[in-house]
Amino acid sequence: MYDFDQAIDRVPFNSIKWSFPELCYPEATAGDGILPLWVADMDFAVPPSVEEAVLRRAGHPVYGYAGKPGAFYGAFSGWMARRQGVAVDKVSLHFSPGIVTGLGLSVRAFTQPGDGVVIQPPVYHPFRMMIERNGRRVLENPLVNENGRWRMDLEGLEELCMSEKPAALILCSPHNPVARVWTKDELEGVIGVCARHRVLLVSDEIHSDIVYRPGSHIAALRYADALEGRLVAFFAPSKTFNIAGLQTSYAVIPDPELGSLFDAEASRLGLENPNVFGAAAAVAAYEGGEAWLEELLAYLAGNADFLCRELASRFPSLSMRMPEGTFLAWVDARGLGLKGDLHEIIARKAGVWFDDGSKFGKGGEGWLRLNFGCPRANLELALDRLEKALPSILAR
Repeated sequence: MYDFDQAIDRVPFNSIKWSFPELCYPEATAGDGILPLWVADMDFAVPPSVEEAVLRRAGHPVYGYAGKPGAFYGAFSGWMARRQGVAVDKVSLHFSPGIVTGLGLSVRAFTQPGDGVVIQPPVYHPFRMMIERNGRRVLENPLVNENGRWRMDLEGLEELCMSEKPAALILCSPHNPVARVWTKDELEGVIGVCARHRVLLVSDEIHSDIVYRPGSHIAALRYADALEGRLVAFFAPSKTFNIAGLQTSYAVIPDPELGSLFDAEASRLGLENPNVFGAAAAVAAYEGGEAWLEELLAYLAGNADFLCRELASRFPSLSMRMPEGTFLAWVDARGLGLKGDLHEIIARKAGVWFDDGSKFGKGGEGWLRLNFGCPRANLELALDRLEKALPSILAR
């Protein structure tokens, strides 16, 4: 029903991904024809229900302040019940313009200056930014790479909690960039450590709808009682339905006192109200986008399989495991033996823009993050360019 092979020109429409090549390297221009496979939004048209809702709202000529419509709560709670098997009540749902904003609010609301906050690198780099920019200490519990499959170091986390007494841990679930979907045992392991040491768990679950069979996402909300309410779980329709620019996400906070602290911090920073189009788009996505998502997941799985096969057959120096979730491939490029800014070297030589793994912290050096949420023709073009340029890249 949906054409995910459709090529859509995003350059004239203020796209960070397509309209600002100078973000790759300073002198890059649109004329260089760099193919961007980096920032994590997809190049697919949104579900028809979302487009219709936005156009319908745009048809009203007043774009004033927006509130939080009752339909928003019903649409999200229904989605969570159907897709993830968890109940979410209206009182526990709190608005945030974006999950990075929500992480910053959480750090400010639930920890004190100088407190330690744990991250598990290599991990989405704004985790570190939100901790450091708000005067807290970053505590690292690095993931362990076992033949390309990454796992949590739960023993190391236990020792870190005993020695450093962190106030919070930010969990990436599913994980960006290593594309892991944590198993029940893994999730219960980290929940157990947090419960024993009374550490607040802040769980970023923005990619929770992008999971490939036979895996399934387990919401941290299932363990709210075990954590005695010390839980903040973030969700958004942005990755699932490709509406990140509409700045609509939410925190589910089971404990009312923590919820009040979160709202108070949002109020102090003037962040209480949603985007006028965001709420309408979110309701339309959750109520009318499920069939679109099922087809999207099949297409993305095909893209991931294509990448795995092509990299294995054409690039002996590169390797990747099949992603368990997200639309992000985590490519091991250490075999290239290159030093310096890996993404810039490849962009200059091959005209393909990946994210440099070092951006994601310890353990990411020599890796590349590749966004495969795009028409398959873009992936084919990227691999053809890379294969053609590889001799000159290696000669460097």
